Order: sequence, then C-alpha cells, then structure tokens
Amino acid sequence: MTTMKAAKHEIQKEQCREMIRRHKQSGLPIRQWCEENNISQGKYYYWLRVIRQESLIQAGTLAVSGQTHFAELKKTIEQNSQSTHNGTCAVLRSNGNEVEILNGADPITLESILKILRRS
Repeated sequence: MTTMKAAKHEIQKEQCREMIRRHKQSGLPIRQWCEENNISQGKYYYWLRVIRQESLIQAGTLAVSGQTHFAELKKTIEQNSQSTHNGTCAVLRSNGNEVEILNGADPITLESILKILRRS
C-alpha cells in the first residue's frame, strides 16, 4: 500500500512540476494564472513548496534528518585569473550554523541558503 501511495505522489508531483512550468512560461501573477486555469492557489503553493524542498534536499542544502554529517571538501587551485576574486565576502551565523560566502557565489544558491537560515 505504501508503494502505491508513493507512486501516486510521484505522478502528482510530475503533473504539478508541469503546472509550475506552465505558470512560469505564462508570465502571469500566480493568482491570475490559477484563476484562469481553475487551480486553487493552495494546491499551487503546496506543490511548489514540496518541489522546492525536494530540490534542496537533492542539492544537499536542506537537512531533514536532524543528524549532523561531515564530508571532507578538497580545495582545488584554479589556474585562471578569477581565483583572486573568490575571497570571503561574508560569514553568516544563525542558530549554531555558520555559512561562509565567497565573492562570486552563485546568486540562486545564496538565495536558497538565506531562505533556509530565515526559517531556522
């Protein structure tokens, strides 16, 4: 039974991914798009949250287990001139977590990190 429920959830999730893609392509505000497509805003926002959280988990930027895991990261030496632009820009501390942000950090990743820190 659990497998069937999980399969149904995956099918719904794929359908809602497509729904979110269609909304983004339309350029309309969410409220207007939902009204025009007879979709409740609650459903839209629920699936948007589910899909975003899954993406963050897959990217390794959202901890869901409550357990701490450590992994060794090896620093590579860049050969191009941009390596001098990668100094520390800021260090954010929140609830015992510390995030070091380097110059040139990816804006989308930075936005995701800030959203997570705001929730904690």
